[in-house]
Amino acid sequence: MAEITKHGAAGTTLSEYLDTMRQKYLDIDSGWYIDPESPDGLAIAAWCETLANLDEGVIGAYHASDPNAAVGRGLENIAAFAGVRRRAASFSTTTVQFGGDGLIEVPAGTLIRHRIDDTLWMTDNAVVTSSAGVVTVSVTCIAPGAQSANIGTLTRVATPVPGIRTVTNLEAASLGLDEEKDNAFRVRRNESVALPGNNQIDNIYAALVNVDGVKQAKIFENVESEPDEHGIYGHSMALFVDGGITENIASTIAAHKNPGCGLNRYNTIPNKVTLNTFTPRGQPFTATFFRPDYVSIFVRVEISTSTLTDDDKPKIKEAIVDYTLLGFDETAGFAKLGFRIGERLAAGRLYTPVNYFVAGHDYVSNILIGTEAGSVDKGVIAVAFNQLGVFDVGNIEVIYV
Repeated sequence: MAEITKHGAAGTTLSEYLDTMRQKYLDIDSGWYIDPESPDGLAIAAWCETLANLDEGVIGAYHASDPNAAVGRGLENIAAFAGVRRRAASFSTTTVQFGGDGLIEVPAGTLIRHRIDDTLWMTDNAVVTSSAGVVTVSVTCIAPGAQSANIGTLTRVATPVPGIRTVTNLEAASLGLDEEKDNAFRVRRNESVALPGNNQIDNIYAALVNVDGVKQAKIFENVESEPDEHGIYGHSMALFVDGGITENIASTIAAHKNPGCGLNRYNTIPNKVTLNTFTPRGQPFTATFFRPDYVSIFVRVEISTSTLTDDDKPKIKEAIVDYTLLGFDETAGFAKLGFRIGERLAAGRLYTPVNYFVAGHDYVSNILIGTEAGSVDKGVIAVAFNQLGVFDVGNIEVIYV
């Protein structure tokens, strides 16, 4: 039977129950006919299956209180103690560049249409074109999930703006995610126990990553008097947030930031968002944060194979993109997070999802990455502190050698 000790919960397997029960029958009568097809053999099997299921239920109930083992509703109940909820599907994001007359305001909520799949993307905040007639702004797809937008595909202005004639995305999109899976939810829950944190950085970070639609966040703090190597002002923080609604992010910052530390409102770091809002007590507050600067990454994968077909190539590409977003959920011992803001991009990490796919039949000969389709020849790409590498299946080439 299942038992709970100081070492944890342990139970008896179905095979062990069958061996024990059959032996007990034979101890009563060594000639008892208990083969599996006999009536008594079937009765033994039914009883043992019931007992094994009860043991599994006890062990499952025990692990339901362990945040490192709980799944489904049990994990949600544990996370609820920290005020953390499972994320619904999030939205793809990228930046677009408008072109037209100088000093033209592009309102928040302006729609851009994907020229291939007709998905609509909405500007996150209002911006004004420069005197040269160009401006860059972050946009979010209005459809949830992994809506792709490769370079140069967001080219149709769906909401006419007088004086604006062109629009395009110079980088691929940071893809949205489906409803949060258990492993990703567990990682975020563990990070979010800092919600009532002992320091301001952990407090703000935990709050930001729990804003609906936010895929990741990064906070830089400069405690010195002079600007640091990234250009962040002295005695200030720079908050970078991928995904999420602008107003919700601003309200979260207002609720968790302490007085006395600047937010780089007047800095020239790209993709700045500044919004006037209020603290929970109704005090006026100006929130400033930044969207990451997206960098499109191109991938070339060479696989030595005699079994894979062209039908497998799209699956390999999707496995790579999923890994860059979520890490590797299939087994323990691997990264459970995708590439992060400011993180160096190493082609070596991409062997994990590809090797899992090709399994024992074949092997990966080489994986190289690059920032241009014609120059996929690097093992590592160093990105700036505010940049985020984004991957698209259209930018991945799989070759059988």
